Amino acid sequence: MHPSDEMYGADRVFLETLTDVPGDWDVEVWLPTDVDYPGNELSTALAELGHTVRRMPLPVIRRSYLRLGAFPGLVGRFLRTAVAVVRARPSKMYVNTSALVLMLPLARLTGAATVLHLHEFLDRKTALFVTPFMSCAQRIVCVSNAVRRPLPEKFIRRSTVVYNGFELPEPAPFVVDERLVCVVASRWNTWKGHDVLLDAWDGLHRSDIELIVLGAPPLNGASVDVVDRVERLERPDSVSIVGQTDDVRKYLDAAHLVLVPSIKPDPLPTIAIEAMAAGRAVMASDSGGLPEIIGDDVGRLVPTGDVAAWRQALEEFSIEDATERASQARRRFEAQFGVRRFRDEIGKEIWT
Repeated sequence: MHPSDEMYGADRVFLETLTDVPGDWDVEVWLPTDVDYPGNELSTALAELGHTVRRMPLPVIRRSYLRLGAFPGLVGRFLRTAVAVVRARPSKMYVNTSALVLMLPLARLTGAATVLHLHEFLDRKTALFVTPFMSCAQRIVCVSNAVRRPLPEKFIRRSTVVYNGFELPEPAPFVVDERLVCVVASRWNTWKGHDVLLDAWDGLHRSDIELIVLGAPPLNGASVDVVDRVERLERPDSVSIVGQTDDVRKYLDAAHLVLVPSIKPDPLPTIAIEAMAAGRAVMASDSGGLPEIIGDDVGRLVPTGDVAAWRQALEEFSIEDATERASQARRRFEAQFGVRRFRDEIGKEIWT
């Protein structure tokens, strides 16, 4: 079970999890029907792996559905999916992200074993709604220690940390340039920190620096109008907005430094892992799972949400700093986030 049909962090982890399925397992993937995803990237990739993909009225917990007027629709999707689960009678249900915790009690009622893959922090409001259903998860896989630590003790006892892992190409030759080229790549959710980054950028004194912005507004949730923010900068020509792209790696290869300015705890952002795989330094907020990825040997941590600190860090970071961290970044990726390690560890949680 997975709550979207895109190709961002949790989507890619889900795909990687299903890339190496033991031959004695018959897998059917259920994806939601409540949102129209342009391109259907995940379902296309899953079909290429030979998996059966079904569109189902999954009861995905989105913030907008918890409002009084939208709640009946969520209940209706839950009931329709409940009928489908009873008919399918799975032997095991793998639920990817807490957005689908309503599926867990349905699985247990049919006698299925359950695994929850937890990619997000549960804030107090979300936890009040989600944790009762999490009790039906027999195993919980957390993407980082930062995600696991705040869980109630009863969940910690049945949980383990498995860092995400990917198969990514070797680094391209490091680009030597007179300008420090930076990349920020994520959805333009408010919590991803684009406002903080652009506020810091607007006060920079140096002129030998360039920012490339990848991504697009989310289909759900609050977002930053990045285009408007850039147009209002003192030097808008120092920022290039690429938008949504299928070839993030091309822009990482052209960069010296990858920026992850999240203003809320980011569990284990994929872009930071991709940056290290590309042999690029990372400058990131010092919260969530980012300190588990980034050290002084591969980049720099900056106080979360602190515009002045981000501005100072960007003023001080040089191409020489990036060059020194390039080879160590790739070594860190291979040791901690390689695909073989991930497949072995996640396989023990799901396929055994």
